[in-house]
Amino acid sequence: MPPDGSGRLFLVDQTGLIRIIAGGKLLARPFLDIRKKVVRLTPDYDERGLLGLAFHPGFATNGRFFVYYSAPTTRAGTNHIDRLSEFRVARGAPNQADPGTERSILEFPQPQPNHDGGALGFRPDGFLYLGAGDGGGVADASRGHSPGGNGQDTSKLNGKIMRIDVDHRSGGRAYAVPSDNPFAAGGGRPEIYAYGLRNPWRLAWEPTGERRLIVSDVGQGRFEEVDVVVRGGNYGWRIREGRHCFSVDTPLRPPGSCPMTGARGDLLVWPVVEYSHADIGIAVVGGYVHRGSGLPAFAGQYVFGDFSADWTTPEPQGRGSLLAAVMTSGDEGRWDWRRLTIGGGLEAFVTGMGEGPEGELYLMTQTNLGPTGRTGRVFEIVPPPA
Repeated sequence: MPPDGSGRLFLVDQTGLIRIIAGGKLLARPFLDIRKKVVRLTPDYDERGLLGLAFHPGFATNGRFFVYYSAPTTRAGTNHIDRLSEFRVARGAPNQADPGTERSILEFPQPQPNHDGGALGFRPDGFLYLGAGDGGGVADASRGHSPGGNGQDTSKLNGKIMRIDVDHRSGGRAYAVPSDNPFAAGGGRPEIYAYGLRNPWRLAWEPTGERRLIVSDVGQGRFEEVDVVVRGGNYGWRIREGRHCFSVDTPLRPPGSCPMTGARGDLLVWPVVEYSHADIGIAVVGGYVHRGSGLPAFAGQYVFGDFSADWTTPEPQGRGSLLAAVMTSGDEGRWDWRRLTIGGGLEAFVTGMGEGPEGELYLMTQTNLGPTGRTGRVFEIVPPPA
């Protein structure tokens, strides 16, 4: 949803398209088409593609917006490049972006084709936040990963939440680094805001109150988590998966003990939500703190989803979930959460959530596992009939 009062909804399609819903109708012409810039996707399953969209706070007057996508590369030992780019709206055509205005802001290598992340958004402080995955492979220990895992290596941007100032430039970069970033003065990449994440898929902020940053981080084989992210926080991957110890050698059988701190001596931050794959599903999908009037029973709660329960059929069949958590103060306490009942069931993969201009919430699904076909659907979340 752009901050321009237009009421338009923007849909990010993994294949490289951004579409607009205006007046309840999907416009025929895409807002942006960068399919030729995105790495060639595997039809049956792929985690790469166009993964994030954020509108500049001044979008109504400057037409600036930012996208995060997987770009091809010929660099040895690298599967692709993760790229953050700026675009602008075409003059005199508010429903059209000008593809010729692309300006690359930040690029970094991705050794494997999974775990790109994609969390992207502007905080009320005016800075742009980006969540990147750990580089892919398995257990943050595949080729191209640091000995202790990319998530714990502050010399890399993989497995991090970054915070940058896209309104200024410094040090020969296309952006500036906020002076209070934890490594702005050294000890790690200055763009890093928080680290120790596996695959941060979506982020959101509380609309009022503490305005905390909430990030969904996809787990490996046992647990999914939601984190309240603070400046300099270490969220434990690959020392822990959720609140549980993790071992590269036995990822499904956790060791009896593990460090409470990272290599720098920093205490690991606990997730506020954790659930097991056996109980719910295999990949958390971040949502929003509900601020609208359409779902009064969930006012002030964090509403989010899960991609799918494990499938037992020969062909993958989606069994997504919708969940809600009652938020409490602080950044490490457990939030009470529950799975919501959806009328008619949800026999599909949950791929994302959206928020409308009045705080209404939307659920994005598809019945194909991979980025192919035309099975994508957008549902507005409404209360059951009385």
